[in-house]
Amino acid sequence: MSKHQKKNIDQLDTEMKISEEEKATIDPYFDPTVPEEGDIIPPQDLNLKLQIEKENSLALTKMLQQLKADFENYKKRNSKLELEAYQKGIFEAVKVLLPSYDAINSALKQELDNETKQGLLMIEREYLKALEGLSITPIKAVGEKFDHNLHNALLTEQVEGTEPDIVLEELQKGFISPNGVVRYSLVKISK
Repeated sequence: MSKHQKKNIDQLDTEMKISEEEKATIDPYFDPTVPEEGDIIPPQDLNLKLQIEKENSLALTKMLQQLKADFENYKKRNSKLELEAYQKGIFEAVKVLLPSYDAINSALKQELDNETKQGLLMIEREYLKALEGLSITPIKAVGEKFDHNLHNALLTEQVEGTEPDIVLEELQKGFISPNGVVRYSLVKISK
């Protein structure tokens, strides 16, 4: 509606005392609940309007707090999933590499010249150091009490003067991390 039309409607309003319903038919955007410029708003309407705005503000604040809490939970959950995926990746990679460690260990049990043996020992130390960097350490076995959570008993042997269930020999080295066993030790135990 142009300014000219609005002026004409206002002029008619003052001249003819047009009712609210008639104004709405002339001006489709007319809202009798919205005060016009220069109108005095009664205090109870202002209080009601203020109360409504306070309630809206509280509702929006609660909604934002809930969104913030949901986002924090999302970040924690994803952080935990990311850590679990990383640890699983390490486990899987180490499991693939352990046969090469076993080959080094097996080679060290053979008759070797001193230089070759020293070279293999150096490789074994570096291998164990790399695993330790990933928080993976060898499981203690020989002389320890058999623990089904750490060891797999392949053989048993009767030994005089030895308590039952003591690890006598480690057939294959096992490894553990703070999150669980990477590979169980294969051992021979006393009866």
